[in-house]
Amino acid sequence: MVLLLNKAQLIKRLKAKDVPVPKDGSMTELKHRLEHWDGGKGFLFRLAIPAGRRGSDNPATMLEHGVLYWVPNSKFARMIAETQLVFIIGREMDVPKSATVLDVPKDFNNRWGIGESNGSDE
Repeated sequence: MVLLLNKAQLIKRLKAKDVPVPKDGSMTELKHRLEHWDGGKGFLFRLAIPAGRRGSDNPATMLEHGVLYWVPNSKFARMIAETQLVFIIGREMDVPKSATVLDVPKDFNNRWGIGESNGSDE
C-alpha cells in the first residue's frame, strides 16, 4: 500500500518502474507518481479537434488547441490517445523544452471512474 511507505521506499519503487524521480519531490508527489505513472516514455500530444467539437467527459478536454503537451506514460495518457482528438507527435522520456507538462490529475480516479479511490484525491 502506497500510504505506508517511507520516502526511500517510494523512490526505490519508482526507479524499479522506470518512473522519473523529481529531485525535491514531496511525499504526495511521489505517491501520486507511484499510483498513476507507468514508467517509460511519455506521450507528446497536440490537439487535433477544436474545443467546440469535443465531448465533455474525456481527458482530452483538458488540452488547448495549438499547445504541445507531454503527458507521462499512464492510463490517463492512453485515454487521451484513444479519443482520436489528438495528434500523437511522439514518445519522449524527458519533457522537451517546447512542451507543456500535463500530469495525471489528482482526481483522475474519481473524475473518470477508473479503479478505486480512497476519496482523498491524492
